[in-house]
Amino acid sequence: MTTHRSSSVEALDLFSSLLQLQEGGAVDVTARPGPRDPGLWSVAAFHADSDRAVHADVWERHPEADEVLCLLSGRMRVYLRESERPDEPVAVLTPGTCLVVPAGHWHRLSVEEPGDLLTISPRAGSEHTRVTTGPAHA
Repeated sequence: MTTHRSSSVEALDLFSSLLQLQEGGAVDVTARPGPRDPGLWSVAAFHADSDRAVHADVWERHPEADEVLCLLSGRMRVYLRESERPDEPVAVLTPGTCLVVPAGHWHRLSVEEPGDLLTISPRAGSEHTRVTTGPAHA
């Protein structure tokens, strides 16, 4: 897997590349899945045609940092396990909307209408656990 520091102006395919935001403003570009070096932030886009594409059956959290979920197209639901009703979405993302998931909050997504999702997330320390009750897609 090749990592290179972006030093020239070139178009990149966000659906197959991983942009890693470095301290001081540099951007490293790698092919996916990319290294999991601590301290890096990643920017990536995903085609989400089903719940499987967004791991609707898995809760995820980032203990040390927020995550930004930006919907480019389609329609997706975001769930927070800490909410009063974890089986109901706290937000429905539509094209051009985003949600900041606070550090430490367990979250998951489901696809209501297939589309494309852009994420900005920490690369280190992510945790995952399976959904154990209720349907993955309400």
